[in-house]
Amino acid sequence: MNHAVNWEAISAIGQIVGALAVVISLIYLARQIRRNAAAERQAGLNTLNRWLGEIVVHPHLGELYYRGLHDFESLEGGELVRFSVLLVQLFQILQDVYFQQVDGHLDPRVGGKVETIMRDINANPGVQAWWRTRSHWFTDEFAKLINELQQTAKAPTMYRQPMKDE
Repeated sequence: MNHAVNWEAISAIGQIVGALAVVISLIYLARQIRRNAAAERQAGLNTLNRWLGEIVVHPHLGELYYRGLHDFESLEGGELVRFSVLLVQLFQILQDVYFQQVDGHLDPRVGGKVETIMRDINANPGVQAWWRTRSHWFTDEFAKLINELQQTAKAPTMYRQPMKDE
């Protein structure tokens, strides 16, 4: 009996196994990329939701935010600083989400809502007053967008407007 090893057959089997391993690796990599892209698309909106959650969880922040939206000029001292920090955080989040949208990394089903959110927030006189003091902290492109939104803003409808004596 001749038990000669057929090295050509073994080599061919090895190449097939290697090719299958490459295909499986590519499929796995493609799935991971899709998952990461989906997570990235959602990241900015998740950050916005966490920011909003802080306003809800901490009533004093909610009160400060509401007052600042309507009358930025009445804020003084620590309140002025806290309101400004709240808006810096908010506008940094909005800028990040805006650029995710511009770069095509935001789910198109929610992309149009980002501008609606920005338009509603920027309709408030306190936001507009604050923006005049801090717009230079943001990119020129984003600042131009916010300036346009504020110039075309209608009366605020996002929150109940304060009573005349508030």
